[in-house]
Amino acid sequence: MDHPDTEDQALRRALVAEKHAQATALLSAHGLDCWLTFSREGSDLLLPFVMGGEELVGTSALMLFADGPPVAIVADYDVGQVEDHFETVLPYSLDWEGPLRDVLAERKPERIGINFSEHDHGADGLTHGLFLALVDALEPIGLAEALVSSEPVAAAVRAIKTPAELERMRRACEITIRIFDDVAGMLKPGLTEAEIAGIFRERMQTYEVGPAWEASYCPTVFSSNSAGGHHAPGTSRIERGDGVRVDFGVRSEGYCSDLQRTWYLLGSGETAPPAAFLRAFDAVHDGIRIAAETLRPGVSGQAVDAAARDLLASRGYTFTHALGHQVGRLAHDGGLLLGPNNARYGARSGGLVEPGMVFTLEPCVGPIGLEENVVVTETGCEFLVEPQDEVYLV
Repeated sequence: MDHPDTEDQALRRALVAEKHAQATALLSAHGLDCWLTFSREGSDLLLPFVMGGEELVGTSALMLFADGPPVAIVADYDVGQVEDHFETVLPYSLDWEGPLRDVLAERKPERIGINFSEHDHGADGLTHGLFLALVDALEPIGLAEALVSSEPVAAAVRAIKTPAELERMRRACEITIRIFDDVAGMLKPGLTEAEIAGIFRERMQTYEVGPAWEASYCPTVFSSNSAGGHHAPGTSRIERGDGVRVDFGVRSEGYCSDLQRTWYLLGSGETAPPAAFLRAFDAVHDGIRIAAETLRPGVSGQAVDAAARDLLASRGYTFTHALGHQVGRLAHDGGLLLGPNNARYGARSGGLVEPGMVFTLEPCVGPIGLEENVVVTETGCEFLVEPQDEVYLV
């Protein structure tokens, strides 16, 4: 007896179908005959795009072809994970090599894209041991030399969001803003960074979402007395006259947000933050705005970064990190960066922006942490939620 899908199953099926269609078109465009995601337990970040879930236990070969139906070769206990998404599922109990050779010998692909990348961690799930096993399996049928990186396809499937993905990301950003708003009403002098982080974690439970990155520093809370960067909130207390910036995101329905907001605790007799604080805020705010005006299809990640970096430099500020990274199923989602042309970022920032990519914009300096999430449209970009346009006062 057939049972109807749950809402979650239906959404997952629809999302995977979107990604399969996207991948098939990309295969032809990049001259690949097959995209082979070869994995075993816990080894590949791209599984959700290929089969909907985040893990397959047994060694698995998930194949999408430029011509012909997709095929999944999985251990017999993993069939339920893939049967909704692949027209042909070949389960094995002992040996995956024979079925894999049979399928590829029949399809005769000349170029097989496999899941490794030198620069994009989001497309680099194939371990060295599995690569050696795959080469050994394909040498008898003369296809070991056909293996190339699937990065042109895999990175685009990961980076270019479908309408269903964008809707999930908008909801994640909206929940994040609601949590920021909730916490704003609870900020007061004397709280430690760790206590503020605890309020955020309580609100995540209320909204039934998880942290967008490592829980120990999501959120990251910076007071005027703490160093920036990725670190767990500490024992520094916020006091009147302090700035507070919070780097925070949630994971909802499998997709992440990554936003930053800045507050100032008015000191005795103050009606506004000090002039230096406001100048820094305005510089970061304006840097985000000019980056958003520059961000559009066909420009390089380096060009977008340069627009914001040059504006901040003209105001007397500098930042060493990249202007922005992609966001998706991970908060730092790999692929193209909006960054400078240097040894640290050059290999990842020289590519061209495409519609459907989602980036952060975060030219942060000193006590000011502003970070927005934007999606690239056909003509420019769009903020996923309203940006912060003025310092929040406590």
